[in-house]
Amino acid sequence: MKRLIALGAFAALASTTAGAATITIVNQDAAGEGFNDPTPVAALPSNPFTTRGAQRLHVFQTAANQWGALLQSSIEIRVQAAFNPLTCSGTSATLGSAGALTVHADFPNAPVAGVWYCPALANSLANSDLGAGTNDINSQFNSDIDLGTCLTGTTGWYYSTAASDATPAGYIPLLPVVFHELAHGLGFQTFTSSSTGAFFSGTPAIWDTFLADATTGTTWINMADNATRQASAISDPNLIWKGPNVTAEQGNFLLGAPILRITAPAAILGDKTAQAAAFGTYAPAGGLPGEIVAAADGAGASTLDGCEALTNAAQISGKIALMVRGNCNFTVKVKNAQNAGAIAAVIDNNAASGLPGMGGSDPTVTIPSLGISQADGNAIRAQLALPTTVNGTLTYLPTLAGTQVSGGTRYVRMNAPNPVQPGSSVSHWTVDTFPNLLMEPALNTSIFDDVDLTIPLFKDIGWNLATPDVLFGDGFE
Repeated sequence: MKRLIALGAFAALASTTAGAATITIVNQDAAGEGFNDPTPVAALPSNPFTTRGAQRLHVFQTAANQWGALLQSSIEIRVQAAFNPLTCSGTSATLGSAGALTVHADFPNAPVAGVWYCPALANSLANSDLGAGTNDINSQFNSDIDLGTCLTGTTGWYYSTAASDATPAGYIPLLPVVFHELAHGLGFQTFTSSSTGAFFSGTPAIWDTFLADATTGTTWINMADNATRQASAISDPNLIWKGPNVTAEQGNFLLGAPILRITAPAAILGDKTAQAAAFGTYAPAGGLPGEIVAAADGAGASTLDGCEALTNAAQISGKIALMVRGNCNFTVKVKNAQNAGAIAAVIDNNAASGLPGMGGSDPTVTIPSLGISQADGNAIRAQLALPTTVNGTLTYLPTLAGTQVSGGTRYVRMNAPNPVQPGSSVSHWTVDTFPNLLMEPALNTSIFDDVDLTIPLFKDIGWNLATPDVLFGDGFE
């Protein structure tokens, strides 16, 4: 099964693949700020520059090169970019924004007549610069993140350009934010108002030929009036994408919601709701079975939390390690289980409600892990104390997360919260997909430089790929 495909491997293809696009960053910052910020910083493993401005520019150009290696265009794509103070508080912040600067319709070679295309795509299809040398994409990113005044507990941006250069706690990786925003400018957006349902200048967007209501199957371009589109924009879970490429590929990038399926003993059989970790790997699509054994570390605030090296490694090896939440980071627990030879880890909550958040980052963690409820953890531990052998499987529900059926076909859902959220509604995937996708409305720590279903969607709206086999990448198996 295909999965989130990292673009780093494709960046080098730009110079050798026929038709690969050239994406140029046009610096809009004044002297001494943004890309021109002279503040000294330490070089990173993946970013050798030693001023904040130069590191920022390196991240932007890396993201641009990666997109350029994937998309086919003989016309330069120009992205004007700047760092500016954006919305910022202790609880929320706008990390960045981007979008097309102009729109074009009925140009030579346009696949669909009478609809708007973003300039980068229109130029590529027309094989000419329809904007007479003007910039194609406008983007800006929040300079206040580096002041440490946004999002309590956040220190600043982290300017790595490789997933192996793990983001330290308290920092936000810039590359996935830039990568996400560039995708908007390259066409992952509609020009139709999500607030009113009105077409821009009376003309629908190519996006609207695939955006649809699951109940009726009607696409936005064919809806009766603005009010119907307005209602559709807040119709979650019934706003869907009917593009053929996304529909064909959804099963190669999405799974059902993760669960822990207890297969023995009979007293606790069944599927237990679970939260997948943001780090490590995912269980294979067919599931990962094993005996569940309670981990013991013999030290610290709890001998069951896995915060220290496990003392029962002989019993854990080849099994699924069960550890209680608390006292250290999730990554520490799972790494200790991995070091003891566990094939997977399960962490039960230390609070009566909810699931462990399972956040964190550690590229050296290579086993899958799930968080389960306190009640389910207690039930497993009660059986182990009898003693009874407990067997379980890290697996998934059969229905693909973040999808909806319309007319007998399953489609991927789009973001349609009520009330509408301008800038977030309609032009993003739903937040309910699993695994996470690049083009969800909020930054997911499990995403770094992955293309996932963005590429099939780009094919739906008309992009030709510079690397036709880009969809074939690492899988779940």
